[in-house]
Amino acid sequence: MKASASMPHNVALLRCLTFLLASLVVAPVFAQDETPFTQLFDTRVSSAQPLGDDVVALRTGWQLVPEDNIDHRFAGDAVLLNDKLEVILRDQGRGAEVYSKGPRGLERRIAISHAGVDSAMGQPLDALKIFENNSGAVMVEASFKDAKPAALRFRLTTGESILEIRPGEGAAFVTVESKTRYVIVPDFFGDDLVYGAESFTGRGLPAENFWLSLLDGGDAIVMTVCQSSEQRVWLDEAKSQASGADERICSTRIDCIKDKSIWLAFLESPGIWRAANAPDKTEPPFPAKWRCSFVRANGVADSWDAGGSIPDQAMGLHKGPLITYPIDRVSSTPLTAVCPTDVMRNTLGVGPCQYILAVEGLSAEGDPTPNNVMNWVEREFEQNKETKAADDIKARLEQMSEHVAEAHARIERYAEFADQIRSQLTDKPGAEPFVSIIDDLDRFVAAGQTPAASPESARELAAEVAALIGKEDALLACQRLGEPLRSIGAIQDGALARCRTAVRRLREESRTIAVKQSRDAALAQEVEGRAHEMLQKSER
Repeated sequence: MKASASMPHNVALLRCLTFLLASLVVAPVFAQDETPFTQLFDTRVSSAQPLGDDVVALRTGWQLVPEDNIDHRFAGDAVLLNDKLEVILRDQGRGAEVYSKGPRGLERRIAISHAGVDSAMGQPLDALKIFENNSGAVMVEASFKDAKPAALRFRLTTGESILEIRPGEGAAFVTVESKTRYVIVPDFFGDDLVYGAESFTGRGLPAENFWLSLLDGGDAIVMTVCQSSEQRVWLDEAKSQASGADERICSTRIDCIKDKSIWLAFLESPGIWRAANAPDKTEPPFPAKWRCSFVRANGVADSWDAGGSIPDQAMGLHKGPLITYPIDRVSSTPLTAVCPTDVMRNTLGVGPCQYILAVEGLSAEGDPTPNNVMNWVEREFEQNKETKAADDIKARLEQMSEHVAEAHARIERYAEFADQIRSQLTDKPGAEPFVSIIDDLDRFVAAGQTPAASPESARELAAEVAALIGKEDALLACQRLGEPLRSIGAIQDGALARCRTAVRRLREESRTIAVKQSRDAALAQEVEGRAHEMLQKSER
């Protein structure tokens, strides 16, 4: 507990002692609201069925495993918890069940299991081993019964609504089951991919590192983040094994790569996402940058940010509802609210812009994007330091121009790829599912190659900025030049994001066809290989 600046030291000390004494009196059970610190419990009795929400909230009869004790042998089920999540590893279960603190208290949100290469369902737990047990983090390894040994480590940290899964030796697939209505692959610069529950069966998900599962009820989103873009994802449907009911749920199957984590983040708030038949004026539950996506039949949405104009192509073309959810923070977003960009930074360590540059192989020291460079240059002019920093300004403007040229060349490679695939598909039976994706790719390339976003335009504008050094009242002129330069960066970011998404769609569409062993499987495997190679060329 940290004392505030205005709190007398002796009062703060007294409160700390009171908290510790209360802990000893109340132990082994804490009320969830009392501490954000991580704790590990033994339920002392193993349950054959998932625990009810009320049982998880009360923790009656549970035993607190003392901090730093990593040799504890569980008499019942293991529970990792903080003030936001409770993760239960049942001895008679098949993995972990996660309860998240939502608008109505703790609610069971997902079930996590391990599946082997030849497994049709999650494997039973075999043993549990504690690897970390302190107020900052708790980590327990679960091993599974199978022909080959396999293990997953589950890690929870203080005050975070994020569960980390670390695949161990022999781990093949992580399966996540949830009552999901829509799965979204967000595109921070272009259009989202949105899949409704009716399309989950046997679908390869064209995700790269992250996606969102919008849970039934509209009060919760689960964001999944994979450390490696090579962790492929498969959507399917399954009957709820937990309740025994004939209830259809989404089963997400994720490739395991040793030492590459999978994170599950729980975004909870009343009305955090909604589906409507058309745009309306409903107030969002909290201030944020809200994303709107009209669902279309092929999974490609027409997306824009709330408050902006509806894209012309969206009107009259949508085949499904309008999905609204928070994508990023604004200055007035409450500290308690969690957005997908927060999760990106907490897990992958990057924001949207750095992410797309990294996956496209365009990241560099200082990230010399037009936006970053012009922000720095304008500050130099604003503080009247431009003359002293003249050489540095010119160097950064040159790096920015080179960055724009590299991004333009990358867009051209997408154009060449589209031409090659189109030629490959000419007069081939079974080519129809791929043609519309290539048409989209052509459109995205054209949008990124507009003359206003050319490398030549960027160099001319950069030269004009450099010419302002030493002139009086140059700040306003510098800011005016910064607008078209930032626009170039935005156009390129959007084109690269959309192009990459199109190639991912091509890869997963071909993968889906190939796995189903249709008569067109040979062509699909060929296309999948080409698309995978294109994505690999810029792998971080």
